[in-house]
Amino acid sequence: MEFAKVYKPPFHTDEAGLFIKASNGVKAFTVAAIDPKEEADNMVALLNDEGGKKYRKVMLFGGDKIVTSDASVFVTRGYGYLIGNENLSPEDAFKVQDDFIHWVLNKITDYREDKKDE
Repeated sequence: MEFAKVYKPPFHTDEAGLFIKASNGVKAFTVAAIDPKEEADNMVALLNDEGGKKYRKVMLFGGDKIVTSDASVFVTRGYGYLIGNENLSPEDAFKVQDDFIHWVLNKITDYREDKKDE
């Protein structure tokens, strides 16, 4: 399954900035930051190609957490939806999330998959 079938743009955030959701209502991220609304708004702008400030560096932690140079953490969501609503195997669900995470990394920084080991 292609990640874009589940994590459909445009993305949006809630009033407090604690969650980022895809246009179909699937939660994409939980946000942990000093100012979650500001970070969520920036992430949404980047994902939707509506501006935003790219992060200088990001780190992928535990396979599902994106930690930014501003010490914000974006925890990837949607696993329950993938295995429940979409009836994917755990392995397939993780693959969809991994593909989504790498797409996000390319959108929010100058990260490039072909340069990840340099």
